[in-house]
Amino acid sequence: YEAQLASGAPRAKEQVKTLISWGTLPLGSLIRVATAEPAIALTFDDGPDPQETPRVLEILERHGARGTFFMVGKRVARHPEVVARVTAAGHAVANHSWDHPSFRRIQGSYRRAQLRWCGEALAPHGDTRLFRPPFGEQSLASRLDAMRCGYRVVCWDVVAEDWRDDPADLLVQRVMRRLRRGSIVLFHDTLYVADEERYRDRTPTREALEILLGRLAGSFRFVTVPELLRLGRPVRWPVFHRLPVEFHRKLV
Repeated sequence: YEAQLASGAPRAKEQVKTLISWGTLPLGSLIRVATAEPAIALTFDDGPDPQETPRVLEILERHGARGTFFMVGKRVARHPEVVARVTAAGHAVANHSWDHPSFRRIQGSYRRAQLRWCGEALAPHGDTRLFRPPFGEQSLASRLDAMRCGYRVVCWDVVAEDWRDDPADLLVQRVMRRLRRGSIVLFHDTLYVADEERYRDRTPTREALEILLGRLAGSFRFVTVPELLRLGRPVRWPVFHRLPVEFHRKLV
């Protein structure tokens, strides 16, 4: 009897999560896709960067993987040639605001302007109408602003926590611990802001990416978020992150 209960627990837990997911419509943010396909979406925030982004592109190309790059509009306007290289390689680009403010800490009109400015910068390169809030921070009001502007908010269900200087093997462990079919994984090809200057070094992220793609070769294929959405049911969750005020004070 206990064994039956134990075997049924994961299924019951998944059913509860499904009900919550449906209940968050339309305000829930996309965190993964429920699919039988062995597909995963790797995502990269804060670019483009003329040095760091091409290095990530080279790794993805070696492994035949595609990713989604959530880009900061100010950098898009400064480095359109890098954006063009990303899309030419078959990757998707998406909105990550104009200059990376916390959407919890700015007013609605400014939030909508941030979305519009970044969208205009990305328009020549394709418009996925996907948005990821900077720092993952959002409120109900900012979520409504994104919806009002026609954007689908994309968060994640797997995060490497690569915004510090943790070693590659630790980043790999964090990803592998939660990875499953339909996961959306958060990395940073560069950092727009950091709470310590040394964290800007992307070497551990690139090493972790290389390890993961090699380890998972043959088990998963790596697709863009738009491609992943075509493979199953979007799973939405009421994601409303709030970081400590002290964190924002330390940013450089």
